[in-house]
Order: sequence, then structure tokens, then C-alpha cells
Amino acid sequence: MEWQCIVVNLSPEGSDHAAFAQAMSTKEFPVPVLYCASVEEGIASLGTLPVAVMVVVAGAWSESLLKLFTSYQRNVGCIGDFQAVVCEDPLPDFMANVFEFGIDQFFSPSTWTDDLEALIQRTKETLSAPDSPESKAINLVRSVRGSDQIAIQAAVASIGEAAEYDFRVAFAKGKAREALGDYQNAAQEFQAARKLNRMFRPSTASLGDALMITGKVDEAISLFNQMEKTNPNNADRKISLAQAYSAKGDFVKAAEYAKAAESLGGSPAKVAEVQAQVALSSGKLQDAVKMMDSLSDAGPMFAAKLNEVGVKLSQAGKAKSALVLYQKAHKIVRNELKYKLSMNAALACHRLGDFELALKFLARCQKEYGSSFPKLEKIRGAVKAAKAQKVGDPALAAKTAAVAPPKKVS
Repeated sequence: MEWQCIVVNLSPEGSDHAAFAQAMSTKEFPVPVLYCASVEEGIASLGTLPVAVMVVVAGAWSESLLKLFTSYQRNVGCIGDFQAVVCEDPLPDFMANVFEFGIDQFFSPSTWTDDLEALIQRTKETLSAPDSPESKAINLVRSVRGSDQIAIQAAVASIGEAAEYDFRVAFAKGKAREALGDYQNAAQEFQAARKLNRMFRPSTASLGDALMITGKVDEAISLFNQMEKTNPNNADRKISLAQAYSAKGDFVKAAEYAKAAESLGGSPAKVAEVQAQVALSSGKLQDAVKMMDSLSDAGPMFAAKLNEVGVKLSQAGKAKSALVLYQKAHKIVRNELKYKLSMNAALACHRLGDFELALKFLARCQKEYGSSFPKLEKIRGAVKAAKAQKVGDPALAAKTAAVAPPKKVS
């Protein structure tokens, strides 16, 4: 497997970046090691390079660290053994928030280059075996990163029994199921990862998210509250609780948790996302649409809500409003979530009688999915039949008349 390492320096402004780079130059690493002087450089590297190891220099918890660890989890996986923080005497709250990402390695500033050298060597030995759990987990996450649904399905099938005995593979398999829109099985994989390692908190957090999406909101809230007992100062969990209470219809509590997340230094983008979700859930569609202008990379919970509201609008005879919502949503959700929005946009166009545009949305859906699939072909056949009837082509209409009417994809 091709891979490399990045070292991201988040020390306060004025720190001697040259000294860190010089310290690294004294070592001969067996893989490329890239020095990043900012969180932006680190995230860009995670999104474009085959990174496996990440070491972050930081003295305290921050939004920048949150962004980095989130990006690593999404682009590489949730492998704590391949990540570390360089810090002298980290405070308990700092360690607790780092541990939320399954990371428990802290390097001393006086020995960090030696520790990095040892970490890279261990990683090299581990990833040299293509059947190692770590290799399988990374390959699975890389397939999700590519957003091709067919490739994700193939990657899930290729991991064999590894998810049954390794919590990191089970977690990665859950994320792949999530990317496929299979939230029931995603929840089962997260539950399996949790049973394999009760200390691995990412699986518990993701299980809560999957429970929310599948309508088991009270179970999700109970799970999040259990996690609150051991770390009440995690901004991401406040956001999850805000989403859960929004789904439950308790918008007062949802707003309280969103505010708490903001006060704890939570990601402004995530706080804005949950605020838009609250507006959407409480029927304030115009407010939600305005808020969406500032969003990007929206997660599965918000994407599911957008699809749900769009379906209801379209079925209520408000296909134009649904189409506006789908088009706005398509710009802000993660790549692997886009194809359902394209499909539902096509269905809204079908209701509006704009069959040419419906076919264009279906073509985009197929490209985003990675291939055609039965449900898409049924919808395409129905659209073509309706188009033929509209233009008075009896031969084409008869040919496609047997196609079942399309249904909404939630």
C-alpha cells in the first residue's frame, strides 16, 4: 500500500517552524514525511495524498485540532495507532477530547522525532501486509472517499471476516454502510465495533448518529448522555444532542445544545448545520434555505432530513419548492450522499412535467452512483414514457408504458 506521513504544527503563532523542520531533517524516514505549518495545509494533504500517519504538534484542544482529526477520520480511517499528539503535560480535558477520536498517543517535545521514527517503522511493518486489519480499514475508507457506490460495495465485500474480530474494520465497515445509505446495517456494524472495544468512543458516537437517522431517537439520546458522563465538554456531542432533540421535536433543547456546542468552541460549520436542521424540522423552510448558503460538507443526518422534507413537499404538490431544496442541498452534502438528491430532483421534475431536466438529473445520479441500478432505470423508463406521451409518440409511449410509476427515495 502506498502511504506517507504528515506532521502538522499547530503551535501558537511565533513558534519556530524552522526548528521543527530542522529536527525532522536529522532523521532518515523510510516513507515521505511532509511538514505542514498550518491546519489548512494538513487538511489539504489529508484530502489529496495517501496519508496513513499523522502527528500533530499542539498544546491545547482547539477547533483546528477538531478539524484535523475529523478530516483524518474521513479520509484515512479511525486508526489511533497511526496518530499522535506532541505535547508537554497535556491537561485532562485536552486528553479527553483527543480520546474521543480513539487516539491515546502523546509524544514528548524532547523525544518526538525518535517517537515518530518508531511509529513510522511500526506502521510500515503493519501496512506491508495487505490483509492486515489496518490495511483493510484504510482501503475501505479510501473507497468511501471516492464516493463511487459500486466501488464501496466491492470494498465492503472484500474485507471478509475482519470486521468480526477487529473494531477498527467494523467501524470502517459501518462508515461504508453509512455512505451507501444503509443506516440499519451501519448501526449493527457500529454496535459490533463497540462490543469489540468498549473504550473506542468513535463507534459509540457513530452508533448514536445511525440510531437517529433510523428513527430511534430516544436510544440515541440515551447513548449520548452516557458519553456525557465521562466527558461533558465535547462540542461534537452537544451537536449530536441538538440534532437528536431537533428530530424529537424539542426545538428549545435543540437550541440549548447548539449554543452549548458553540460555547465549547465547536466547529462553526457544524453549529450552523444543526441550526439549519432545527429551522428545517420546525417548518421554517425559508430560514433553513438561507442558512444553507454558508454550509458545506453536510453530514448524513442533515442530508436525510433534507431528503425527507423534499419528498413531503413534492408529494404535497410543491414540486418547485422541493426542487429548489434539492438543488441547494446538492451543493452542500458530502459526495457519497449526492446521488439520492439527484434522483429525488429528477422525480420532482417528473411531477412538474419537465422531462428533459428529469433525464439530466438521472444521468447525474448515475454518474454519482458509479453505474445504473434498477430503481434508477424504472424512474428513467417512467420519465421517457411520460415524455413520449407529451410529444405524441405512441410507439415510444407503448414501449415504455409497462414501467412502474416512480416512488420517492427517502
